[in-house]
Amino acid sequence: MIARTHARHLRRRPGRRREPALHRRQRRGGAGGGGGGGAGGARRVVDGSQLLAQAVVAADKAFPDHTARSAHMMFASAADPGAPLDFTVTPVKAGRSFAFTTVTAAQGERVRATANVLLDRPSPDVVRHDHWTGPAPAGPEAAFPSPMPLPGRELRLEGVRRRDDPDEVGPPVLDAWLRYDPVPARDDLCRALLAHFTGHLSLSTTMRPHPGVGTAQSHHTLSTAPLAIGIHFHEPLTWDGWIRYHHQSTYAGAGMSHVRGQILTRDGRLIASFTQDAMLRAFDSQPAMPVESRL
Repeated sequence: MIARTHARHLRRRPGRRREPALHRRQRRGGAGGGGGGGAGGARRVVDGSQLLAQAVVAADKAFPDHTARSAHMMFASAADPGAPLDFTVTPVKAGRSFAFTTVTAAQGERVRATANVLLDRPSPDVVRHDHWTGPAPAGPEAAFPSPMPLPGRELRLEGVRRRDDPDEVGPPVLDAWLRYDPVPARDDLCRALLAHFTGHLSLSTTMRPHPGVGTAQSHHTLSTAPLAIGIHFHEPLTWDGWIRYHHQSTYAGAGMSHVRGQILTRDGRLIASFTQDAMLRAFDSQPAMPVESRL
């Protein structure tokens, strides 16, 4: 898959430096290369969370004096990993402290996803609370290995042996421990890495309390797809070793799923929060579209 990034600009203000245009072409491998990401298997779609991660990087590059603080992306249609993806950054407003922009991901004339991104320049604390207040997790050593196809990433799940199994039943909560080797040195890539995993286990969390329903049925008897993912980055965005994605599905019904989550360091410091809204519906009959091409 080829990803190209372009930046449009606001009208230049007197005394302010205009941000340089971006005309970047990159070959993306790993999660997007034909597998639909960590959970997509052989499906020919690009993970929505990968598009979100790339949008964060595109926005950061368009505003090198600011840092992405939140991004909310909606997915209009499935992106084909075999076709080029164009990311267009369109600034809305850029000030000394804050910047607001939209990022559009498109293939040819078709818009695949759009994101709203808030960027800022961090300032000193007035107050701070940023630590986990819930029950203590068991930790990665007590969690079960759960491989997903991304080089350099180790994944373990607390209390869940088979994340896709319809008979793996429990509360609508899922703690995933991840360890990356290496952790990127660049701040924008650290943010992208955190964003990339926000879409992988949300539907598994939603289905977990319901016997006989699991993500192994996705795109076969169940029509599932992320429709929107939001992520909020909290400073300082640094970690070493294991991080925990705490998923909680707070609602499921009317063909939809809502999940909120927190990303924490091993010692419980909050570094990001996220939400996902997803479609979860039964097929009325077997659709004609091939499984590998569905959203």
